[in-house]
Amino acid sequence: MGYNLNSDLNPSEDAVLYEDRDHRVIYLGSKGSSSGSVDVLSYLIVNGNEGIIVDPGGYHLFPKMVYNISKYIKLKDIKYIYFCHQDPDVCGSLPMWKDVCPQAKIVIGELWVRFLPHFGVENIEESAYPIPSDGGTINLGKAPIEVIPAHYMHSPNHFNLYDPISKFLFSGDIGIALGEFKYLIVKDWIEHLDYIYPPHRILMTSNKVTRTWAERIKNLEIKAILPQHGAIIPESFISYFIKFMENLKCGIDLVK
Repeated sequence: MGYNLNSDLNPSEDAVLYEDRDHRVIYLGSKGSSSGSVDVLSYLIVNGNEGIIVDPGGYHLFPKMVYNISKYIKLKDIKYIYFCHQDPDVCGSLPMWKDVCPQAKIVIGELWVRFLPHFGVENIEESAYPIPSDGGTINLGKAPIEVIPAHYMHSPNHFNLYDPISKFLFSGDIGIALGEFKYLIVKDWIEHLDYIYPPHRILMTSNKVTRTWAERIKNLEIKAILPQHGAIIPESFISYFIKFMENLKCGIDLVK
């Protein structure tokens, strides 16, 4: 029961990160699952008898994700499949998920709903759960999962999820880290900066955008930031990351 954010968690194995009587957050063991591709961190939130898959990743991850998710919930009880934005490392497996979880709503920004037919999704009105540009709330069991706008970071229609029970922020492409490192939980912030600075410098649109995001989330009670690539940022380093985002020069700031 409670939190499991130990620095020795194996990135290639699933693990329960938070658990109480009615609520669980699971890391799905997706990091390092395919050589030559960008590492993906995928998650599952379960409240009562309902689940939401968070950023399940691409085609090659699908068999492992099905196996690991089935340890914690029946596929028929997956209520939502959430995609923070449109990139294939986030949603390349979408057609397969619709085959095994036909009842699940596809939760994605309203801008990207028009792309769903290109994934073979039919009956858009029945299948999709479009997120308005100003965010909203997803009701999972008795848990109101908050959807927070994070546009132009790097996608123009990008969102974060905030789970008020675990107090985890699922940040999508914000907080990502790229490089040859093996840990799942950040344990040395100065070392980790070497892995987060290059992708943020390139992929974030501008300092105005990153400062706006930092201001939006800085008053939330956050126990960990769970990005879609790299490593999970625990509570002890969150204030450092917020300052990093407030002061980051990136994207069009670098155009001369």
